[in-house]
Amino acid sequence: MTSYEHFMLGVNGTLAAGLHRRYGWSLAALAGTAAVLPDWDGLSLALGAAAFDRVHRVWGHNLFAAVVLGGIVAALEYRLGWLAKGVRWLSTQLKSPDSREACRSLARRTPGGWAVWISVGVVASLSHIGTDMLFSGHETLTDWGIQLFWPFSDRAWVYPVVRWGDPTVTILFALGMLAMAYRPQYVQRTAITTLILIAAYMTVRGWLIV
Repeated sequence: MTSYEHFMLGVNGTLAAGLHRRYGWSLAALAGTAAVLPDWDGLSLALGAAAFDRVHRVWGHNLFAAVVLGGIVAALEYRLGWLAKGVRWLSTQLKSPDSREACRSLARRTPGGWAVWISVGVVASLSHIGTDMLFSGHETLTDWGIQLFWPFSDRAWVYPVVRWGDPTVTILFALGMLAMAYRPQYVQRTAITTLILIAAYMTVRGWLIV
């Protein structure tokens, strides 16, 4: 998956669960951000191809790093609301009354709200690792496994279902986003439909590969 697809997976997962209605759109923005976090190790490309090959999908793509980083970023968002301004702007563009009301609310400050933020951040970050194990393989490239338990184990895990460069999932997310902008009153329903279509496509692709 590309960073865009990871981001949209985090956002759609939160919207499909309806969490934006109670906790605001900033929670969806957090989920999208957390879903991209493991790719921080891709910055190693600045140090050269050898460093990228050694670091990417290792340092950030393991269970320990994903849980810790996702939890930290979620806690910061809950405490500081660093995505709030961007979310308020997005909600006005979508012109969704329930999203604007949620953005103005203090639901995220209610007792126990921190647990929701951290849980969403951790799950979204872990979703990156799970999908990267499914999106792998290419006609000219070998599968790139994920070292889930690094640094305690170098064993790599990969279950290629969709090849790198396949545009279908990107298109489905984009169509879902456009549908949400066009009919914001059906945001949750659209998110659910988008995820179902993507899951169905991945299932079909898996059968074709096998």
